[in-house]
Amino acid sequence: MLNTHETPPGGWLFREPWTGWTPPTPIASTFAQTVELIRKHRASNMGITARLRLSLDPGAIGRELLTYNHKRLGISEVAPAAPFPATPSAPWVPGAAGQGSGVIAGLKRAAAGTAVVLDWLGAGGNPVAQELAEKRAAICVDCKKNVPGDWYTVAPAEIIRQGVKAWQALKGSSFPFENSQGEKLKSCDVCKCLMPLKIFVPLEHITAKTKPDVMAELPEWCWIKKENVK
Repeated sequence: MLNTHETPPGGWLFREPWTGWTPPTPIASTFAQTVELIRKHRASNMGITARLRLSLDPGAIGRELLTYNHKRLGISEVAPAAPFPATPSAPWVPGAAGQGSGVIAGLKRAAAGTAVVLDWLGAGGNPVAQELAEKRAAICVDCKKNVPGDWYTVAPAEIIRQGVKAWQALKGSSFPFENSQGEKLKSCDVCKCLMPLKIFVPLEHITAKTKPDVMAELPEWCWIKKENVK
């Protein structure tokens, strides 16, 4: 079984089949450095990453890298590969194990919330007026469901941020994804969405893409349910 602290024959090789990309310095790069190179490559190709649900989690990428090199060298994995150690830059890893069905439900909801926003960005990301977004933000900031978010909401949020960067590069502007509430606007404890961006999504898109059980859990004061804050 390979040791992540030692360079295997030929180095830490890897190939992303969807893009044909390979790490440029497999012998010179350590295991951890190669994991980060793969993560950055995926983050810079968010269309493919989101569509194929490729992981941006260093732990999952580390396991992929180990499996790839075990297979190419013909080495049997006599035991499951140890998870790649979490780093401060990957806060979504801690706390995953042993939390039961609540975590699974949260993961599914976070993924669904991510899909709502990514579908909108992929369709051109035409935002609502800034004035309307600010009205929505004011409701969210005072809402008890406006929370920092659980660990499993961070990875979807990172995917969305990368999608926004791609949108902004295409449009040539950082507008309109800014609001006056700043860091006070966090994520929704119901839909698990990143609210600084969701406040710009047209209501008809949200209602069409959000599952009925999530809609039913939204509080009555939520702007998604208020006819006068469309």
